[in-house]
Amino acid sequence: MKLSMIILFVLCGTIQVLTAQKNDEEGRFTATLVAGINISQIDGDEDGSYSKVGFNGGARGGVRLGERMELCTEILFSQKGSYVDYIDKLYHLDYMEVPVLFYYKDWKATDKKNRNYMRVMIGAGFSYSRLLNATIKQYGTRLNDVPGFVDPFLKNDFMFMLDANFFFTRNWGLNFRWSRSFITIVESPLRSNISYAINRSIIIRLLFRF
Repeated sequence: MKLSMIILFVLCGTIQVLTAQKNDEEGRFTATLVAGINISQIDGDEDGSYSKVGFNGGARGGVRLGERMELCTEILFSQKGSYVDYIDKLYHLDYMEVPVLFYYKDWKATDKKNRNYMRVMIGAGFSYSRLLNATIKQYGTRLNDVPGFVDPFLKNDFMFMLDANFFFTRNWGLNFRWSRSFITIVESPLRSNISYAINRSIIIRLLFRF
């Protein structure tokens, strides 16, 4: 948690530095604020649909590697889980997430102030997540508070992700992301006949790039 707060502080602190840079795509570093939603499911629960909506937001910092490539990292608060409608069961998972992605950029554009930028960024990478809170509810009852309850969720999650960004202007854009755990997120099964559980998410976010 302390490491996450340090990374967030560093990313946000770079904003003041970036405003002093030349106001086009020639600056070495980038900073972006991101906010949107996760649409999530857990492979290995009692349902297979993307049924849980949660918040996804934080900050992104990047290093330009030439005109068309960029290496980025983010610090995010991310709500995942799933909802099983037919048994009214909710898995709510709060994570602090640190993705690292490599991007290729294309579709060069110029704004009204004659500043250059790239409209499209396509990327892939990996992410580490630390579980902050796990809540399981069924029929309105918080199962975490039931005597004898054992939390099945592991504290660490490692994910692969694919990512696409489209910028309407030099500053404002839309982000689409897909992520999937590549290890189980539980130490005890959610279902008796399935030994694993995997986070999957479709993420839609609004971007503001400084």
